[in-house]
Amino acid sequence: MYQIVVPIDEDETRATNAADFVTGLGDEAGLDADLDDIAVSIVNVFKEFQAIDDGGNVQSEDLYDEDEIPDSVAAARDRLAAAGVAVDVERRHGDPGEEIVEHAGSIGADTIVIPGRKRSPVGKAVFGSVTQDVILNATQPVTIV
Repeated sequence: MYQIVVPIDEDETRATNAADFVTGLGDEAGLDADLDDIAVSIVNVFKEFQAIDDGGNVQSEDLYDEDEIPDSVAAARDRLAAAGVAVDVERRHGDPGEEIVEHAGSIGADTIVIPGRKRSPVGKAVFGSVTQDVILNATQPVTIV
């Protein structure tokens, strides 16, 4: 079984693009048409934060709900499942880059597929901070789609 981790934020277009990329891997890798040889773990990280002002102190852990997944995660999960890919969802709280890399390591992922953001021609030379953290710290190959 080829294990893929797909980090998904709240952008549904990026989420479905990543799902479409994964479902296209069966043809590219010579795997079964029903994608029985691929398993995907979608990871969604609720970013840790703390906000302090005159009104008080709010911490991300006060707002974090482990069971509340964004619509983008549900859309990617449903698209992968409809294509016959074994898929599970992991919801985490903390630093996104660290949590993605830790999750990939904990499940023995073969690769990480990160949906990229639109960037200007100059901006394409520079990745976002989460993507950069994952690229620099993951022991698995990382694909940006």
